[in-house]
Amino acid sequence: MSNDMLLVKGQSKGSRLRKIWFVVVLFFILVIGVIVLYYLLNKDLNFETYKTVVGKTTENSLGSLTLNEVIVDDNQILLNATFKPEKDTHIDYQIFFFPQVLINGKEFTVRNGGQSIAQSDKTYTIYSSVKLSELPKDETLNLDIRYNDWNGKKAIDEPWNFQVEASQKQLQEDRNVFSVKKKVKLIDGQQITIDKVVSTPISTTIYFHSDIALLNDAIQFNIQSTSGELWRINAAYPLNEDYTQWGVRLDALYLTEKSYHLIPIATGGNELGSKIKITKK
Repeated sequence: MSNDMLLVKGQSKGSRLRKIWFVVVLFFILVIGVIVLYYLLNKDLNFETYKTVVGKTTENSLGSLTLNEVIVDDNQILLNATFKPEKDTHIDYQIFFFPQVLINGKEFTVRNGGQSIAQSDKTYTIYSSVKLSELPKDETLNLDIRYNDWNGKKAIDEPWNFQVEASQKQLQEDRNVFSVKKKVKLIDGQQITIDKVVSTPISTTIYFHSDIALLNDAIQFNIQSTSGELWRINAAYPLNEDYTQWGVRLDALYLTEKSYHLIPIATGGNELGSKIKITKK
């Protein structure tokens, strides 16, 4: 099971933000790639250097939740937890816990997704992906992780809370940044500026902005290697409440070559101008 929730930063924290933006929450089932942590943990890949093992358990009237581990990615926090419900807790096949994550005491969340896997009727694995508008550059981050609600709308009376110190030192060393600073005209005449492409061993993200608000499906991207291999990146998400700053991410893509071509495309697949060569800084 997977689910995804869009939140836009700009309102007050906590309950007011949720009350306002639940009316624009995007719930949809994704077949592939919603939660990269599920992919990472079920493939023979070594991401141990990017993980913070937690192994802490808290309990409330719903049951116990164990936060197993945390991965810090580029403007993204990935979490893996195990939920064991109490006997009188009714759980159906759609159970989602969307954690709120404060980083060094501040809220940066713009999108909160999750996937729940039933290991048995007594144990569920809860994967979460918290996408952020930005991420402090500190090598060590203080994370306040709060599982406050159930299925995105039902408040939990006694939330599961965890305090975690997570390192992003190795990720910062392995991050590749491609500066772009190119303007692209969309089909409707609007113009965007592609700022940069950031690639880590976990994901690749394209950051762009516009002068006026955009729709999230106004633009997609292809990335092409020098050998001709092509990757499609779509499903952009806003980074601010004005819908002028955007990110679009593809999990499990690590750009390690010196240069690539970035191809902006419309939702119908038509290319928006020439290929843009991007070079690693």
